[in-house]
Formats: sequence, C-alpha cells, structure tokens
Amino acid sequence: MSFWEGLLSRALGERRGQRVLDVGTGPGFLSILLARIGHRPTAVDASPGMIERAASIFRQYGCEATAYLADAEDLSSEADGSYDAVVCRDVVWTLPDPQRAYAEWHRVLKPGGKLIVFDGNYLYPAERRRCHALRYALSWLLILLTEGRVRRRSRDDRALLQELPFTQVMRPEADEQALRLAGFGAIAVQRDYIPRGALPMHDLKYGYQDEQRFEIIATKE
Repeated sequence: MSFWEGLLSRALGERRGQRVLDVGTGPGFLSILLARIGHRPTAVDASPGMIERAASIFRQYGCEATAYLADAEDLSSEADGSYDAVVCRDVVWTLPDPQRAYAEWHRVLKPGGKLIVFDGNYLYPAERRRCHALRYALSWLLILLTEGRVRRRSRDDRALLQELPFTQVMRPEADEQALRLAGFGAIAVQRDYIPRGALPMHDLKYGYQDEQRFEIIATKE
C-alpha cells in the first residue's frame, strides 16, 4: 500500500483533509489509501455489488468514507466545484463516453482542483515483442496459483470491450485532447509509472502491461 500512498501524496500535495472523489472505486482500494493519508474520500461506482463490497471493506478497516451508486459519466447528485480532487484507476478505458466523463469530473472540481488518472492503453492493437507473450504466460500461471482464478476474457467480452472508444485510439494522447476539450489546463503525463522492483509480485503478475500504463494529473484552472 505504501507505494500507492506515495503516488497519491505526491499528486495531492501536502495539504491534508482534501475532499476527494474516487470514481469507479471497485472494492474501495484508493479510498482506503486516501483516508490513511489524511483525506476525506467519497467513493462511487456503477455496480451495486461493488458499492456493497466497498462499504463492507470500509467498515472492516474503520475507513470514514461515503460510498454510493453513481455513473462515472453522470454525477448529477454532486454540486459544481465541490471536490479538491478526483481520482480513478483503470476506469477511463472502460467508459462508453470518456469525453463526457472528463467534462463531468471537471465540473465537480474546485478551481485549482486536480484530476488524477491511473489507466492504460490496454487493448490497443500495438505490436508486441516476443518477451511480452512470455511475460503474459507467466502472469497467467501466477494469478492462477496465488489468486485461484483464470485470467481470461470470453470472446464476447473482448468483442464488447473493443467497441469502447478508448480501446481504439492511442493513449494517453487521446486523453490529453479530451481533457483540454473538457476545460483542464496543466496536464502532466507519466508513462510506465510503476518502477521495476517497487511491487515485485505485481511486476511478476501484471508487469507485462507496464509499458501500456500511464498516470495523468490534470488541473482545473
């Protein structure tokens, strides 16, 4: 957890007690970290099951975070300029309308607020080196052994995912364009943001994706 806490702390700065919206929270991982480093997270997800799971984990960890059901592209229950920051991890690539989401996240941010995006160019049909296939095979085996699950998408699921707009464009270039259209000012991008050795088991299981990963910090002016 310390690695992710460090990433969030550097992005958010030293001021504690910031209101942070965790979009597409899933089981609440980022919200727990945000609370641990002294911020006030609100977690939203479009899946009722995930909201239930996140709320249960918050209680388990004594995390003071609100969790409620909401669409990442429609935060109509949130007032304009109500958050110091918005964060998300591996959410944007799954959205039917990323441009609408970026505009909505810009709306709920205060002036000077930050959008922090951890995402990746996961399904873009880029040329892969042979070592990529070898690392993928190793990851498949390790995930099976350590998590008891098979890392595989059905053909139908993959076909649906490939219809999503941000699986068909080069990223983060497409994100930068969308963020500017949404009204963001300063945009900083860091590719391959997880250094080798920082998360050894993560590197073995998911490191084959690292060259596709990126972090974006965009500021509302």
